[in-house]
Amino acid sequence: MSKQWIPSLMAGAILASAAGVVAAEEEKGFYLGGNAFYTDVFDADGELTTSAAATGNDPIGGLLGGIGALPGGGTSDVETEYDADGAFGISLGYKFASAWRAELEYRDGENEVENGNGDLSVEQLLVNFWYDFNQGERLRPYLGFGIGMADMEVNGASDDVTIGQLGAGLNYHLTPRVVLDAGYRYAMSEDPTFKSDTSRLETEYEAQSLLLGLRFNFFDAQYGPKDADGDGVFDNADQCPGTPRGVQVDSVGCPLDGDKDGVADYLDKCPNTPAGEEVDEQGCSLDSDGDGVVNRNDACPDTAPGTPVMSNGCGQEQSVVLRGVNFEFNSAQLTVNAETILDGVAATLISSPGFDVELQGHTDSKGSDSYNMNLSQNRAKSVKRYLTLKGVEGSRLTARGYGEEQPVASNDTAEGRAQNRRVELKVLGSTDVPVDNSYLPAVEEPMADEPMLDEPMTEEPMTEEPAAEESYEYEPAAVEESSSADEDEYEYEYEP
Repeated sequence: MSKQWIPSLMAGAILASAAGVVAAEEEKGFYLGGNAFYTDVFDADGELTTSAAATGNDPIGGLLGGIGALPGGGTSDVETEYDADGAFGISLGYKFASAWRAELEYRDGENEVENGNGDLSVEQLLVNFWYDFNQGERLRPYLGFGIGMADMEVNGASDDVTIGQLGAGLNYHLTPRVVLDAGYRYAMSEDPTFKSDTSRLETEYEAQSLLLGLRFNFFDAQYGPKDADGDGVFDNADQCPGTPRGVQVDSVGCPLDGDKDGVADYLDKCPNTPAGEEVDEQGCSLDSDGDGVVNRNDACPDTAPGTPVMSNGCGQEQSVVLRGVNFEFNSAQLTVNAETILDGVAATLISSPGFDVELQGHTDSKGSDSYNMNLSQNRAKSVKRYLTLKGVEGSRLTARGYGEEQPVASNDTAEGRAQNRRVELKVLGSTDVPVDNSYLPAVEEPMADEPMLDEPMTEEPMTEEPAAEESYEYEPAAVEESSSADEDEYEYEYEP
């Protein structure tokens, strides 16, 4: 009989073992099993050789119907027939973190010789490799093979041979640890030779078996709906697979994000970011210029690195337009909306005690230069007066009007003129700013406790579109052309 299948099975065993080690899943561990077999040994052709001294009592020569000694001794072809009979086996196995199982199996069985006197006893020790299909299911078909050694004995004569088997079956998990095994085995060995003092029988061995067994896992098999990341949401409904263990998730398996900033709570170092805030990978509000003031509150977002800044993000020599600071028509009287905006400016200045600022008034080109200069100066003073009433030290505030000298847009259009009519807050730090007396009004600046005049300016007649009622803005606003002399009703905002 050819024995080329032996190295083939050994090579397959090596490959199966390697495949079992490489994969990586959570279901793995040892198991212990017990099996009952019903074994049918195939009829075997053989060759019986006896010596002249053989007698009918020879255990080998008398095996087949008491053939006894051939006349003068000799060799004859014989056929051995066996009855089907039972066997039992135990196994110790290891399930890899994959579909593969490796197993050490011991089996012992006996089959009566049907056409002779005696029994064939077979003890086997096999190393098996099984591949389970339908991983994660309760019912798992399997295929595999094994190779090992068998001790075969007939009427006291024995031989050790290499044996191999192929197998298939169904495993059903009664519980995560108890498995019912129903299978089929086909075994084939080297040709065994049985010897006595005067006889020698060379024969074959092939058998097939049905088995029924139980297996106990020393681990919990995984079957049914899966939850690979253990977050309590089955994989088929989990929209965020791979969530780290212990992280709280929502109904679709995604980590909680209480402030809805796109960074999960377990990674969020700033868990209460305002809604809609742009954040970094740690969930904290962006501070693009690194001045310690987040973009949302930064009125000067391009501050140079290392520059000390106020609580609004502005540093020395930086300016911010006070949007929403408007005045009554042709007057330095603040509107109610302007006072609300300046409340925020006052809070910023009070929270930034190390900074002095200049309050700058600007106009468009409508009206005479001197008229616009006086109007812008008085309006800057009006802003200063309000801020001091709100608790800002007057020594930190410088009010200055620039009239129409520093436009930021063209005065040829209503839109441009709207941008030019503004109040700016410029950060001075601790630097004293010289004031050109030519720009100051002839009257002395009122103190903080003096009433602010709000009568129209009548220094000189107006021959052009009135430049009064100016409003001040941070961003250009859409303005419609109007025949009215009042071009100054625009909305602005300031965020401290």
